[in-house]
Amino acid sequence: MSTNRIGHLDPNLIAVCGGALSAALALFPLKFSIISFLITYFAALPLFFVGLCWGFYRLLLGALVAFGIFSARAGMHAGLVFLITTLAPAFLIVYRFQKGDPAGYIVSWVTGLTIAIFLGVLLVLSAYSVNVLDLLRSWFSFFADEQAFRNLHEQIIPLLPGISSISWIIMCLVNASLAQRLAVKGHLTQRPYPLPQDSQLYENWDLVLAAGLLLILTDISLFAFMGKNIALMSCVPLFLVGLKVVYAWLKQFDNPKFWVAGVIFMSIFLVWPAMFIVMFGILEPTARLSQRWTPNKS
Repeated sequence: MSTNRIGHLDPNLIAVCGGALSAALALFPLKFSIISFLITYFAALPLFFVGLCWGFYRLLLGALVAFGIFSARAGMHAGLVFLITTLAPAFLIVYRFQKGDPAGYIVSWVTGLTIAIFLGVLLVLSAYSVNVLDLLRSWFSFFADEQAFRNLHEQIIPLLPGISSISWIIMCLVNASLAQRLAVKGHLTQRPYPLPQDSQLYENWDLVLAAGLLLILTDISLFAFMGKNIALMSCVPLFLVGLKVVYAWLKQFDNPKFWVAGVIFMSIFLVWPAMFIVMFGILEPTARLSQRWTPNKS
């Protein structure tokens, strides 16, 4: 169906269909194959598309349909997880997008939501006297027999929430970006994407990282656990700030976007490039490296 024909359909009908499709994608059985992974990875895409094209209230309608179908099929507890992990970021991103926030600011909003959810879940579990580390160890024990995980057992367990949160943040942003590009291509939105101001970023996440490090230094197991994961999550916006610095320096060469793509690709598979970029993001608010390293236009 062409985008012109979609634009003439009833938005409420599209919202209902989008919610049903989102639930169907989320309920797709995982069989540890690349196809099933990709299908569930883009479960939120229909909801983002509905919200970014027809507004927040159409998104709310689609989300109610998706939540109802998912909860009826998977149970109420799984439905709550679906609400937190899929519907909540969709509400936040669409709402902030309609408020006119640049895409870079929305990254910080999603990261803040992730930290808030992490602390909220931790608070609820602590209220019920649940030891989070023991819970993670019991979950990780399913993979402990694998040789690749055996040596990383104690080192990786305290960082599991932060690692999974970073993956979740990237998934939400990828779905939202793809939905907006489809909306622009179909002439279903009034806001072009990307705009020059979309590169604007909140640069004060170094303070959040410092707070996480201070929690680690308390040497209290719960606070150290919180600090490690908060510091890890704060690296997402800091990475983008550092990437902006790297891009400013690469402007002296031909095809800087090509080199930035190479740096991002290296950061996915290697740790040290990502660490250097995050370090640049920490230094940027005070040292203004992007201004210092930008080639002189004259």
